[in-house]
Amino acid sequence: MVLNTPEGLKPGISRARQLAESDDIASSLVVDSVLGFTTHKMAARFRPLKIDATVVKRALLRFLNDGDVDKAYDEIVFNAGDWGRCYFLNKSKNQIAAFKDHMLRYIGIFHRDAGFKIHKCNRYSGESNGAKVVSTGHWAKGDKLPNLCGCIAEMSEEEEKALLRAGENDFSIMFSTRKNLSQLWLGPAAYINHDCRPNCKFVSTGRDTACVKVLRDLEVGDEITCFYGEDFFGDDNCNCECVTCER
Repeated sequence: MVLNTPEGLKPGISRARQLAESDDIASSLVVDSVLGFTTHKMAARFRPLKIDATVVKRALLRFLNDGDVDKAYDEIVFNAGDWGRCYFLNKSKNQIAAFKDHMLRYIGIFHRDAGFKIHKCNRYSGESNGAKVVSTGHWAKGDKLPNLCGCIAEMSEEEEKALLRAGENDFSIMFSTRKNLSQLWLGPAAYINHDCRPNCKFVSTGRDTACVKVLRDLEVGDEITCFYGEDFFGDDNCNCECVTCER
């Protein structure tokens, strides 16, 4: 299978690579600035951006109050550090637009009605500096959390070999049985942990986007979980460390 190159991407740069790069930077700017450590990244040698976390936090707090997402984007991307000067030099208009779209997904975590937060999580043996998603509101079965969203990019076998390293950055890969191929799944919802008895599930919101739908009522403080698949953690999830399996 050969992926089509979206208009505006340079030859040889697929949508999966573009998404991986955008997610590394967006999560570093937003999530890592708030949590104070570097969360999972797709790039093997990702170097944390040199930014002023105080500027980022101030922009997110202002967004929480006024809801002006474009203003928050400009403050975080252009005022928190100089990294963008080099990053945007060789990007097309479409690439910059795709990056902004992904950044807005992360900024959306701090929308006043988002209903969730990302917290530090150290309960899994194979992960250091992990994270989890926790409900900050009361959600009923059938509710959708539009800001707890992600973006999907199909991957060819060649891309899997080039981009993925087992146990390092394959944390966010889902296999589509309908399309018979792997899909890269990144964005705020990629911080949701697996549970064999999940309280939420992923639902499509477009051709390549999805959000979370509630399966059981959620209360403030409940961790939001989804089901990754029957064999994601070994055969029949024999190596699973979710709360349900531990119980």
